[in-house]
Amino acid sequence: MDEKLVDFDKIYWLSQPPEVRALEVNTTPDQDIRMGRGIELAIKGFKIDVPIMLWGWDPYKVMKLRMDYGYTWVPSALQPPVSAAPGLTGPGITPYDPANPPGGSIKVSIDPKDYPPFDPPVTVERPTVAVGPGPVGMNSVGNLFYSVPGETFLDGQKFSDSRGTFLKHVTITPFGRSPYWEKVA
Repeated sequence: MDEKLVDFDKIYWLSQPPEVRALEVNTTPDQDIRMGRGIELAIKGFKIDVPIMLWGWDPYKVMKLRMDYGYTWVPSALQPPVSAAPGLTGPGITPYDPANPPGGSIKVSIDPKDYPPFDPPVTVERPTVAVGPGPVGMNSVGNLFYSVPGETFLDGQKFSDSRGTFLKHVTITPFGRSPYWEKVA
């Protein structure tokens, strides 16, 4: 498979909100489930690209084909369809206007710059030596411990002190990041 295609597809999906990202065929292979979730998301205001997100078509191929046919934008789910293909004119036809996409429509592009990551990468320095009392705070419950404010250990890193060895966990919730430590030894 062409690497350009694979790279674009990854970039495309990473530019989507997590709710929409869940519609990717690899994540949700059942088309009926994708259709139901996609329509729910469209009703909530998310931009849903029907062929890619609901039907499971390849993002690069769909965008490339649209570009080849002269589209600069396409309607998202729940928007009215384009009434005439680019370049078609005639009596009673509303011509396609490539320069004036309606609000909520989907930009047609295969330029990775048009698909910035929805979750920008976080740059965190990995500490090599703990400073002061260390990143593990007071005991919370059982073998779980609070994370000291401002510590920069990443999910999966270990830290040892006189109390034992701890494994860092970071969970992502609708309310943000929740870091904590688990005593493993």
